[in-house]
Amino acid sequence: MPYHEAMQKFKEAEDFLYARGDNPVNPTKYCDVSWDWDECMKKVIPLLLQCDKIYMLKGWKQSRGAKLEHFIALKLGIRIENQR
Repeated sequence: MPYHEAMQKFKEAEDFLYARGDNPVNPTKYCDVSWDWDECMKKVIPLLLQCDKIYMLKGWKQSRGAKLEHFIALKLGIRIENQR
């Protein structure tokens, strides 16, 4: 998925979650486009550990980062919600 398309999907999800009263952490706001995957994951995984649930976007199974975040949430008992 092109970068700009992914950014738009994260922004739409963030707006949806805010509108329903959640306080989402949008990982795309914490990574610079110039960073490699490892660098970005080292930045966002600690943020995940502070969350009480995660929201999985449609198509998350095609994302290496989302699969890692899902695994961590599952193993640590963090609630997982899937986008409908």
